Amino acid sequence: MPGYSLAAMSFQELDFRNLTPARLWRSLDPEERMLAARAFFAHAWGDPSARREGEMAIARALRFREEAVRKLPVDRRAGYLAKAVQPPDSLAGSLLLALHVEERRALLSAFLDALEIPHQGGMIADDHALQPPSPEALARATDALQTRFPAREVDVYLASLLALDPGSWDGLAEVLEARTGSAAAG
Repeated sequence: MPGYSLAAMSFQELDFRNLTPARLWRSLDPEERMLAARAFFAHAWGDPSARREGEMAIARALRFREEAVRKLPVDRRAGYLAKAVQPPDSLAGSLLLALHVEERRALLSAFLDALEIPHQGGMIADDHALQPPSPEALARATDALQTRFPAREVDVYLASLLALDPGSWDGLAEVLEARTGSAAAG
């Protein structure tokens, strides 16, 4: 599969064995960042402390008061967050989660269905004790996604899982290296 260029680095340049949410965020293209930032602010899906962290990051980056940031329309806040802020791992993780939960839920559901992991609308069931899937199961599930979703979205989702929960999804490093021809492969 030919590589595609990302904003700050290509997927081939990401070290999937040491991936963090902030590194992945920096690799997203501007449109993906904006989509994630809009989802982060437009929907009341997550923890209010995450939203406050985003507003504080904008205030610091622009040297605004936090109160002034809160009064901005969602699209302005989202634009500043997507373009002017280099988020730490905690905020980048919330942004990646917002992107997938709000904008790509069908992808989440299809992946979990392919792995036979119980879920509700793409969110793993609370009563399910997730065990790391085998590399073979991850490869099969990823193959199933390829026929239904754009490769870019699949790769960003898999990398997000790996960055957000490497203990459960460490097998995805090998899958991503194979999919992207990463220099770290092998």
